[in-house]
Amino acid sequence: MDDGNDRHLLFVAVHAGAGYHSADKEPDYKMICKKACMQAMAVLNEKKSASEAATRAVSVLEDADLTNAGRGSSLTMAGTVECDASLMDGSSSLFGAVGCISGVVNPVKIAHQLLVRQRDSCLSHGRIPPSVLVGDGARQWAEHQGFAVSEHHKLVTEKTKQLHNKYKRRIERDQSHDSKKVKVDNDDIFENGASPHTGQIQSTKEVQAPAEDTSSVHDTVGAVCVDCDGHIAAAASSGGIWLKQPGRLGPAAMYGAGCWAQDPNSGNPGIAVITSGCGEHIMRTLLAKTCAEHVKTADNASQGLSSCFQSQFLASNFLRNIESKLGGAVALKKTEIDGVSEVELVWGHTTESMAVGYMSGNNHKPKTLISRLAGGCLPGTSFTMSGAHFSTPVKQDQTDRIQHE
Repeated sequence: MDDGNDRHLLFVAVHAGAGYHSADKEPDYKMICKKACMQAMAVLNEKKSASEAATRAVSVLEDADLTNAGRGSSLTMAGTVECDASLMDGSSSLFGAVGCISGVVNPVKIAHQLLVRQRDSCLSHGRIPPSVLVGDGARQWAEHQGFAVSEHHKLVTEKTKQLHNKYKRRIERDQSHDSKKVKVDNDDIFENGASPHTGQIQSTKEVQAPAEDTSSVHDTVGAVCVDCDGHIAAAASSGGIWLKQPGRLGPAAMYGAGCWAQDPNSGNPGIAVITSGCGEHIMRTLLAKTCAEHVKTADNASQGLSSCFQSQFLASNFLRNIESKLGGAVALKKTEIDGVSEVELVWGHTTESMAVGYMSGNNHKPKTLISRLAGGCLPGTSFTMSGAHFSTPVKQDQTDRIQHE
């Protein structure tokens, strides 16, 4: 726990994906979020940067078997793992990302290193350090930077291999009957609000899903952090959608889509956003940046997030031909007014559920929850939102702080 010797409220929030989280696995998702928050807060209490803390939090989420990030991620049509990850630093506005990278257990650490190299390094002859690397180039760069790179199959688990084989057989079977449309069970591959509804995949309800497949989280996990200097960072990581085309780039590697972070400046609030849901929907709407703009200018974070999802996502002209629009976001707004530092945290989603955790430096333990749409609400057309508020007096003389929740 923070000892109160810094003027800014330490803060971390994470999410473990938007999609469908089964009730029987709810304690496991909460435990993952709790662990990510605790480890990120430990980094912040060591007076390290928000970027380092966000990287630690997302690394914990990547290491968890339940999440679709790092080892155990969804497999491509070829049966391989290709991950995307990104990190944005609010103090420098720098962004680092990797896409379609394989053989790396924690892709977010490579994204962090890309950001560090941009900040600290100058290349010879006026060359500009890269901010985004993809595929084999990203893998080779990671290895050159000293990161462990394993064989492709090392990130494939027995469970994901079995699911891949089952899903692929089903698609191949249906393709043999109809070469124009592929019918798959919505509860089988893209369950309960996690379907990408892209390409030639058409969801149906013909067959009930097996019991072991009753959780489905098919996109990004992420974290936002505020450090002792008041700097903000956001990070995201994803294994992408099931049976994706190899080389498919998702929002976790795209600037403005998977994460966004801006420090407070010139009287403007600090903002951080992390997103999840159907990648193609998130990319078309640049959801993280769009949410940040709405949250920044609204009277409060709740109003901003709600306005963004209603007008720029559910009613987006860029998604006008899509019936079920699937997305979620966690947004943080940091302000300092009249000697009080405030952090507003809000989360919302159009998917059936979203796993969230958060913790301030004055909390002994994180708060974790599974946010769910109300009964009768249809995923992809309905939106639910909630949030929390934290404040503390800003003390230049570094006296103890009082938090009001």
